[in-house]
Parts: sequence; structure tokens; C-alpha cells
Amino acid sequence: MPVLKNPMVSDLFCLPYAKARHHFIDLADTALDNLPGQILHFTHPELGPMGEKLTSDWVWLGERKAPSVLVLISATHGVEGAMGSGLQREILPELIKLLLQRGQLAVLLIHALNPWGYAWSRRTDHQNIDLNRNFIDFGQPLPYNHEYSLIESDLLAHTADRDSAIELWKKELGSERFEKALSSGQYHSSAGLFYGGRKMAWSHNTLISGLSTLSLTYAKRIIALDLHSGLGPYGYGEVISDHPINSKGDLLSREWFGHQVCHPARGNSCSVSKSGLLDYYFHDLIGERGCFLTFEAGSYGNNAMFNLLCEDQILWNRTDLYANEEQRQHAMLEHFCPADTHWQNAVYCRYRQLVNTAVERLLEKP
Repeated sequence: MPVLKNPMVSDLFCLPYAKARHHFIDLADTALDNLPGQILHFTHPELGPMGEKLTSDWVWLGERKAPSVLVLISATHGVEGAMGSGLQREILPELIKLLLQRGQLAVLLIHALNPWGYAWSRRTDHQNIDLNRNFIDFGQPLPYNHEYSLIESDLLAHTADRDSAIELWKKELGSERFEKALSSGQYHSSAGLFYGGRKMAWSHNTLISGLSTLSLTYAKRIIALDLHSGLGPYGYGEVISDHPINSKGDLLSREWFGHQVCHPARGNSCSVSKSGLLDYYFHDLIGERGCFLTFEAGSYGNNAMFNLLCEDQILWNRTDLYANEEQRQHAMLEHFCPADTHWQNAVYCRYRQLVNTAVERLLEKP
């Protein structure tokens, strides 16, 4: 029996998409038996690996005109939804208890914004679009990542060739510049890495539709947390802001969450600056009413993640797609939601701390 008790995650923490969705819907239905709210289901045009229907499920809990709203998003990067859904489902019973006591707060949970990627254990969607590079103005000429075009063939080479080529590129460009070339987003290679697409992705359109129905118009304070995994130290949840420096969102994020907030543009984050982030859509939507933060749960390190994504892309580009499918899915899930319960508990405790701070700030008197 431990002397000090910490919240421990359940055996249902890391689940495949279909089981996670079923569990999430059960929890949401129970919540709506006791709370005002609404649930929306957005059906994806493609099916899952077992022929199952795929949906992005949205749940609003609380009064529609609540002055403060907490938004929790999972599976922007599909496979990362295994962890994100786990965190949403673990925290939901506690949020329900809070909402039953406090009428000034509402919670919007977006479960599996990219359900196809979650179901198929890919970061991208069915068109190989990285949703978190898709939020650009498609009415303007597409950005061109010249340095990515230089390194792509080496990234998608065989392992031994790739490792030596990457080291040469890192020496030539420097580590940070190489990482930006690789991961900041590119819009010309549809079979490449971190591809932002040439038009709005299905999940992008779904976000617009969902937020036109479950509107944030009435809220005076908003905190949105987008749940990600794979970058950074093992078991640590970094809090990342991509608000423009010294903007209202930047100032509020630091005022409300303190020095734990990291900022790629300030150079103190495990992430580098990127184009087309989901953040940018929410920056415009929230305005000066709050902030949008990324919760990034680290696992096996950035180099391991980039190497895994290269391997995943090579396998996905092959015509004999299913030859190594079980092995591919296992490798992706293990990196983005390790089976290690120590990792799961560490990530959950960190996330729980962050949600607690968010709720405290949302319920503060102006």
C-alpha cells in the first residue's frame, strides 16, 4: 500500500479507436442524463481497418451560454488519439462532478478530430494530410518548403542510407534548421512527410461545421487544450503555446499557466515553429478571450519519432499495403501511447494538473 496516493489510470486508458469511441460515448450519454448539453456525430467518408464506421464525436456539457468554456481535443494527429482519448475519458468523470456543482462552466470534448488516422494508426488522414499543417489560407499560393524538397528522397530511403544521409544534412543545415525543413510543413509532395494538403481536409471542414453548431460565441473566457504525444522527454507533458509573441493569447497563457508554458518562437520548446497549425484557427476564433495550448506528452524522443514516421511513410506508400500492417500499427501505437503504465500514469497526472489549472482560471472572477 503506497504512503502517498496519486490518481492511477484504468486498464481502459490506451484503446483502439472502436473500443475507445464506444467507451467515450457511454460516458457522454451518462453525463447527459444529468447535465444539459448536446452530442454531435460527424461520419467520415472512409471506413476503418475492420470495415467499421468512423466518426468524430463532439460532446458539449453544461449550459450553452456558460461564460467560461474548456475545450479538449484528441486525435488531431490520428494515432495520438490513443493517448488523447485515454486522457479525455479518464478526466471526464471528474469534470462531470465539477459541472454538477458549478454552473458557470461548460466543457466541449472533441473526440477523434481525425478518426481515420486514429483507427488506422497513422498521424495523417486518408489523403496523407497532416491535419496540423492544414490550417492555411488555400486562397493564396501554397507555401513551398524548398529545404524539404532537398531532403525528402533521403528521408524515404532505406534505414542505413537514411541514417547516414540525415547526419550529413544535420551537419550542413544545423539541427534546428533540419528539423524545420523536415517537420514545419510542406504542400507539394502528397506522398511525403508532414504534408499539409492542397485544400481543406475533411477534419478541417468538420471543425468548421462543429463549431458553427456548438458555438463559442457566448463564452467570455476560453481555454482550449489539444492533446498530442511523441515529442519530448519520456512521460513528460510539455505545455506549448504558438500564439504570436506578446499577443493577448500569449500574455494570458503565461499569466494563467506561468513558466511551464513553452513557446517554439522563443526557442524553449521541444517543438519548432510550424505552418498551418490548428492553433491558428483557434487563435482567430478565441480572439482576446483566452488561449489555445498544446499538451505534448513525450515518449521515446524526437529522433526516434522522425525515424518511425519515415518508416511508416515508406510502408504506407507501398502497393502491398497490408504486408507489414500489424507490425506497423504496433510500432506506431507503442511510440505514441506506450503500454508502460508508468508512462501512462505520469502523463495523466501531468495532464490532470494542467486541466485543474485551466478550470481554476476559467472560474476566477474577472
